[in-house]
Amino acid sequence: MHTPASVRARFPGVCGTSTALLDHAGGSPLPACVIDAATQYMRRCFVQTGADYDLSKQAAAVVKAAHEFAATFLNAGADQRVVLGPSTTALAHLLANAVADAFAKGDLPKERDEIVVCSAGHEANVWPWARLADRGFTIRWWHATPDPTRTMRLDVAALRALVGPRTCIVAFPQVSNILGDVWDARALCEAARAAGARSVVDGVAYAPHRLPDVEAIGCDWYLYSTYKVNGPHMAVMAGRLDAFSPLTGPNHPFIARDDLPYKFELGGVSHEGAAMIAATYEHFAWLADASPSTPFDRTVLERAFREIESIEAPLQRRLLEGLQRVDGIRLIGPWADDASRVCTVSFVIEGRSSKETVLGLNARGLGCRFGHFYSRRLVEQVGLDPADGVIRVSLSHANDQTDVDRVVAALVG
Repeated sequence: MHTPASVRARFPGVCGTSTALLDHAGGSPLPACVIDAATQYMRRCFVQTGADYDLSKQAAAVVKAAHEFAATFLNAGADQRVVLGPSTTALAHLLANAVADAFAKGDLPKERDEIVVCSAGHEANVWPWARLADRGFTIRWWHATPDPTRTMRLDVAALRALVGPRTCIVAFPQVSNILGDVWDARALCEAARAAGARSVVDGVAYAPHRLPDVEAIGCDWYLYSTYKVNGPHMAVMAGRLDAFSPLTGPNHPFIARDDLPYKFELGGVSHEGAAMIAATYEHFAWLADASPSTPFDRTVLERAFREIESIEAPLQRRLLEGLQRVDGIRLIGPWADDASRVCTVSFVIEGRSSKETVLGLNARGLGCRFGHFYSRRLVEQVGLDPADGVIRVSLSHANDQTDVDRVVAALVG
């Protein structure tokens, strides 16, 4: 296991500040190798792809490497295609609009006119689907079930009661960015498939802490944000070819429908961002004590994420144990400190404004936030004012024990 000091040394932004960064669910720090990859690309071959001269070929190789890394990261097989985009929200809108277009043209069955949307997720995978009520779909809301030990949970039985012969899409998160609870994506995807529906999984809050596996969970589409996994401000969508086949991406009409991912990558992708995505493998290889050679090796990523879990688990435990000493605390999520949750921890304190509490923490050099974090519907469901929302402390493998102790001491004091 790497020492906390050696891990932190990988992140110039973390080393260069006295602020304890406790907002990793909003965006992760960049390893030096990822920062350097962008600079090197822009110095070397900042040209368009698709030509036959060497610099253009090099640019194309960089973009290809990003797709290949993302496919390895997600364990996407030959029957999958990986699309890069500017954000998970943007990619979800592209996908939802393509589904609505296919429905209107008759490329999807007219009898499948219902979309089941989980209200407990980030709005990125909620509103793109909910807004299709204006395009002929009936939206069936799937609310998380109250649970005395976990605040809320996604219930497979509740989903089975909602899906049926009219269901087209089921959209839900693998982890709530408020609750931190890991939900059984495989069982939920199986319930959707049993009804003949496609599943769209938001993996944004899962991917920084656990290595996604789209083959294992059996989803039709999976999305995550690379900037929350030590990469650039971009996102990835992986989808099955049979799920993509009735859809027409929004890129130019003379581009063939089956020209994937190009048909969904409007105007191409950020080349320097692609270089950064591929370079995250170097960081994970370091965590796994492996050589950052290509082709990308899934087993290296598995070892890296075991290392990440071994770093984060004791920090999560220390944080949750410390928060139990805070008078009037109400945890929004499970108190369990095991692998059933990730170290994104949300709470409110009786009689104290979340906003004022966080501003006080910020003044003491503690970088956390308050609010609804774009899971406004869930915050409302648990009875909170979304304007004040929750206090969220979110950790990653770039944190150490001192960061946790500082925030706990400030809250207890």
